[in-house]
Amino acid sequence: MKTQAIVTIAKRFFFGNLLAATMFLSANANTTDKTAAFEATKAEVKYTGVDKDNQLSFKVTYSNPSGSTFLLSVLDEQGEILYKSHFEDKNFNKTFKLPKSEVSKLTFVIEDPKTAAIEKYSVNVKTSVQEEVVVSKN
Repeated sequence: MKTQAIVTIAKRFFFGNLLAATMFLSANANTTDKTAAFEATKAEVKYTGVDKDNQLSFKVTYSNPSGSTFLLSVLDEQGEILYKSHFEDKNFNKTFKLPKSEVSKLTFVIEDPKTAAIEKYSVNVKTSVQEEVVVSKN
């Protein structure tokens, strides 16, 4: 009975975490008047999972056919800059890894200084753990 209860708990814990991992992040594009210059599919932020070091991975892609300079910033929940850099890649593709325990909200900001266009992606991280304890009399 003990082995069966432990296996059941382990399965539920694993599938609960798997379900939570697939649902706890959402990257929503916030648009403003300045974003009119961006095409709908020009930039994308995707959650790619948690690695073996318990770090969240996000893949940022940006189509920049002209090769003009753009600025990419990653901000935390207080608006503090975690990362900021200029790029000129025509097909930008970069993966960002952040410690799972230190992240609850992120904002990815892509700015085109030439057109003053700004595109923001907000990511909310919610982690939930489900515990089940079974006590049985033998």
